Amino acid sequence: MKTKRRHDRFLVGYILLRVMGKKAVAKMTSFDLIVVLILGTTITEPIVTKRLGLASYYSVVIALVYLVISKLSLDNRFKKYLVTSPTVIVRNGDIDEKGLRKVGISVENLLGLLREKGYTSPSQLALVTVEEEGTLSCIPHSDQRPIQPSDFQMVPKPTFIPIPLIVDGEIVHHNLKFLQQDEGWFGKMLKPHNFTLNDVKRITLATYNEQGLLDVDTENPQNRDQGTYNYKPGNDN
Repeated sequence: MKTKRRHDRFLVGYILLRVMGKKAVAKMTSFDLIVVLILGTTITEPIVTKRLGLASYYSVVIALVYLVISKLSLDNRFKKYLVTSPTVIVRNGDIDEKGLRKVGISVENLLGLLREKGYTSPSQLALVTVEEEGTLSCIPHSDQRPIQPSDFQMVPKPTFIPIPLIVDGEIVHHNLKFLQQDEGWFGKMLKPHNFTLNDVKRITLATYNEQGLLDVDTENPQNRDQGTYNYKPGNDN
């Protein structure tokens, strides 16, 4: 009975977190984080008090309140009360000391965060903001940003996304169907790589590329004879 109740608690918690939506911990706002902490405490409370029904009730209430506030934060009438605006900490290459104090970042920390973004000095940046979830957004000056095709009046062709046809030794049949092909065609595509459909289990990943060919990655690396180019850290064989 105790094991069943424990499983019920985990099931309730899992369902509620799924309903509340997907968001990485690093992307959570202060509100998101406190709701998750309260929800976790509420779900685990029956471990001590054994009041599963009450804990489930409060967990559902917390999740519903979270969903309501999340929806209201998308409404312009309530957004200004529920959503924190980005804080500017660098403007036109100049550090905004007031903004730094507001978000609690020292100049040394700022320089470290900018290095993580690939910049060595605030002077390279037109705007740096700290977003609501705590991440840093950097917009460089026009002469510091990467060159774009539009700078040369070039229009690149659309990006082609490789289509997985084998993942972890299993054929992805719905992608074959998307390509309007069958296993017979796929078997022919595998032949140049010295594989047949019977060897699918040995293939980690096979993708259909822009040239209409297969890129195949197997469980046995093919580059063992490349000497120093085959180096990898650690003591693995």
